Amino acid sequence: MWLEKGPAGSWKPSLNFYEESKYLAESAVERLKTELPVTIFRPSVVVGDSNTGAIPKYDGIYYLIHYLRKAPSFLRLINVGNAEVKLNLVPVDFVVEGIAALAFDDEAEGKTIALADPDPLTTREIFDVLAEKLAGKRSVIAPPPALVERSLMLSISPPITGLPHSGVPYFFLAQTYDTTVAEPLLKKHGIACPSFRDYAGNLISFVDKHPEV
Repeated sequence: MWLEKGPAGSWKPSLNFYEESKYLAESAVERLKTELPVTIFRPSVVVGDSNTGAIPKYDGIYYLIHYLRKAPSFLRLINVGNAEVKLNLVPVDFVVEGIAALAFDDEAEGKTIALADPDPLTTREIFDVLAEKLAGKRSVIAPPPALVERSLMLSISPPITGLPHSGVPYFFLAQTYDTTVAEPLLKKHGIACPSFRDYAGNLISFVDKHPEV
C-alpha cells in the first residue's frame, strides 16, 4: 500500500482502487484496536515461495519476468527500472510464517506489523537481478525514468511488453515500509525476510516449468 501527497500536505490513498480498498479496510480495523485484541499485518508485494517459487497467479513482478523471458539476451540490454524507486517484494512463505507466529504472540497485539523486506532493491536492481539470472549478464543502458514511464504508458506498450498500464506505477511511485516494529518480533521466532537476490532464480524456475498458471 502507498499514500500520495494531497492538498496542503495531507496524505490520501493512491487512486489505484485496489490499494485504496486496503487503506480503507486497515483504517476500519485500526479503530477497533481499543475494543478488540487486534493485530494488523501489512505485507508488501507478495511473490512466490522462496524455495519452490510456487505461486497460483502471475502479476506484478511476473510481468517483468515474462517480458525478459521473450528474448533475454536482447531485452536485458535496456533497463526499464528506476534507480530512485524501491519495490518491496516478499516471498509468500515469509508472510505465512510471520502471520502464523505473531498471530498468537502477545507482544504483537495492538500493533501494525509491516511484513516487508527491510532492505528492498530498487526496480533497476530488480531488473538486473532477473536479467543476470536469465541471460547471465546485466543491463547496459538505463534510459531516464520519465522516458521509460511515458513509453510504457503508450497504447502499443502492453501488447509488446506484457506489462499492463495498471502495473506501471509500481516501478515509478516511491513507497516505504517501516519494519522497525516487525523485525524484533519476528527475530525472536527465528523469522527473517530473505533477499530477493537469493530466491529470484527459484521464481524464474517455476515460471519456466509453468509458463501459465
